[in-house]
Amino acid sequence: MWIDRYQQIGKTFESATVSIQPIIFTIEPENIKTILATDFDSFELGSRRRTLMGPIVGPGIFSNDGAAWKHSRALIRPNFTKMMISDLSTFETHFQNLLKALPAADPHSGLIQVDLMPLFFRMTLDSASETLLGSSMAFNSQLDLPGSASMRFMDAFDYVQKKIHLRNVLDRGWMKPFGLVYTLAKGSKKDQFEQACEVVHSIIDPMILEFLRRPVTKKDPHSKYVFLEEMAKVTRDPLELRYEILNVLMAGRDTTAALLTNTFFVLARRPDLWDRVRAEVEETFHGRLPEYETMRNMKQVKNLLSECLRFYPPVPFNARTAKANTTLPRGGGPDGKSPLFIKKGQQVDYHVYCLHRSPDVFGEDAHLFRPERWEDPVLRPGWGYIPFNGGARICLGQQFALTEASYVLVRLMQEFERMDNRDPVEAWREQIGLVTKTRNGTSVALKRAGSR
Repeated sequence: MWIDRYQQIGKTFESATVSIQPIIFTIEPENIKTILATDFDSFELGSRRRTLMGPIVGPGIFSNDGAAWKHSRALIRPNFTKMMISDLSTFETHFQNLLKALPAADPHSGLIQVDLMPLFFRMTLDSASETLLGSSMAFNSQLDLPGSASMRFMDAFDYVQKKIHLRNVLDRGWMKPFGLVYTLAKGSKKDQFEQACEVVHSIIDPMILEFLRRPVTKKDPHSKYVFLEEMAKVTRDPLELRYEILNVLMAGRDTTAALLTNTFFVLARRPDLWDRVRAEVEETFHGRLPEYETMRNMKQVKNLLSECLRFYPPVPFNARTAKANTTLPRGGGPDGKSPLFIKKGQQVDYHVYCLHRSPDVFGEDAHLFRPERWEDPVLRPGWGYIPFNGGARICLGQQFALTEASYVLVRLMQEFERMDNRDPVEAWREQIGLVTKTRNGTSVALKRAGSR
């Protein structure tokens, strides 16, 4: 729908179709650069995001603005620079758990039929929690039984994120009266969304308090990096620790899982890509576990993930609100090439999904999934390619996410020589929440390497 609108109207337009207050919609790279970088101080996330996400993640790096955001950023950024993403042992541990969670192979065909999407979301929850909380408090959702703390946390965490999108719809424009009616009918009784937030907090809070009660000891310089340990050197406030951890967990876990889900959705339908990338994996490692420096320089792996992030960006749209009267460089005048006035309080939405499919940025074949386009030296997308956002609020964990996605991709190709699609629906259909993923999951049949 949005691709059609941009094609029919233009790269930047104003519309009140989803709100009483007109919103500016844009896929103009120069406008996005202005919002996120060159005129960063004129825009903010706005109170809307804090209202929607506050019940679960509170004030934190992905919901704060101004001085509060700078505080969160200063608190978190040094920890990401210390993070040893080159240590791949944590990824291997959770990848082995993924293998254990696979169903048994069919005794006749030898094929393992499975939907990989829930496994990816469990695996990234477990690996992210180990990095954030340490191995002693990490979740083990891939192997734990229903009803366990990790499973209850995951179910509640997923439910909250799904409902945030619905709450967004019911709190704007012509849908707002329906949201008010629901609020009045609910009264003081807590609904399932609020109960799910309480479940998340009731599981994460005791972990943080347990950690804070431990005696402060000198850390072994050779021990693994733990986000909570580094954060606690700056603040001992349990609520601040809770909210910053949940902010990072929500961003890091879901975007990586969505990237993996969408990547294997494509590979299941493109055996030519599977064979091409797997040949590089076999030629590079010859069955050995991947090493960081070698893996990050693999051309086919890098091209595939770059194209998946282009074609199916996990965060397909984003928004900012003008803090004061300002302008965008494009969108005004009869030809849309003059500056455009933005009044204080006006919302500007930029659509990453549509931006990444713009022929002006990626050529006339932008609608095609073609990883080899990234080998073209002429391709310089700049602000036309922002899977991890850009400017001052660029994703701090993008290297961690790309490393984990690359590692899982390589290891699955080492373990399985073939993957066939088992989804009767060939086309990609989106499921929109805080991240966007394939609606039908990733149903495949896997054949172990070396099996008959």
